[in-house]
Amino acid sequence: MEKKSNTKKIVISIAGVLILALLCIGLWFLRESTKKNAIEGEKSITVQIKSERDNYNFEQKYTTDEEYLGNFLESEKLIGFETSDYGRFIKSAKGFEANDEEQSWWCIMVNGESAVTGVDEIVIEDGDAYLLELKIGW
Repeated sequence: MEKKSNTKKIVISIAGVLILALLCIGLWFLRESTKKNAIEGEKSITVQIKSERDNYNFEQKYTTDEEYLGNFLESEKLIGFETSDYGRFIKSAKGFEANDEEQSWWCIMVNGESAVTGVDEIVIEDGDAYLLELKIGW
């Protein structure tokens, strides 16, 4: 009787692992299929940097051939950042530093909506508006 119980547990465990693996593969395919491809050529964009803490609001239109926002912001020297396995992590914008003690961080908005990827994965599209806003509190 105990042998059947152990066999049943093993079969259920294997089935669970296979279902989990299929779910992970499915989610990976979904992510890849919805991922935007880089757009070559010249694009016009607007960049706004806002910090209520510092009473600062900057807005400027740019023309660029860059394909990703992280590369653009770095080339224009608009951000200070740390790099990690996940890409750039914005630490400052226009010299205004985020501060762990006050729990401040830089939020990225694309056309008025929160970015769902990191700055290095945001594909620049013609006419887009990007807002980097200093937020306080996690």
